[in-house]
Amino acid sequence: MAIDVGRNQLRARSAAHLAASDSLEEEPSAALLLFYGAECGLKAEIIHQRGLRTTADLPDYLRKHDLQRLARELNLPPQLCAQMRPCATRRREAQVSFSELHEAWRYGRPLDEKHEIQAVVVLRALLDWCG
Repeated sequence: MAIDVGRNQLRARSAAHLAASDSLEEEPSAALLLFYGAECGLKAEIIHQRGLRTTADLPDYLRKHDLQRLARELNLPPQLCAQMRPCATRRREAQVSFSELHEAWRYGRPLDEKHEIQAVVVLRALLDWCG
């Protein structure tokens, strides 16, 4: 069952996730909060632009954790969208798609340090765009 919220709730959680992330030292947990903050911010903007009331009014394909899809839906700059790349795992045996990063951070999948740093930079850029 999905929990539906409105634009103001999403904006408040986006700001709260960003603030909480900034207070953490552990990189994966901080990155996880940035991911969820960006997701909240992007969904809030879609709800606003479309004149919707809550996330219940979003089509199914926008109710997921796919930040790339949300960014494309909002027509974010192509150079920003292009930076949402998969991250290699630490041993480079696999890649984690940008939309699945929240799972890697939540469950403790070690990622390549450089790729992970770049993903965090992109998440912060998304949050700045949501402003």
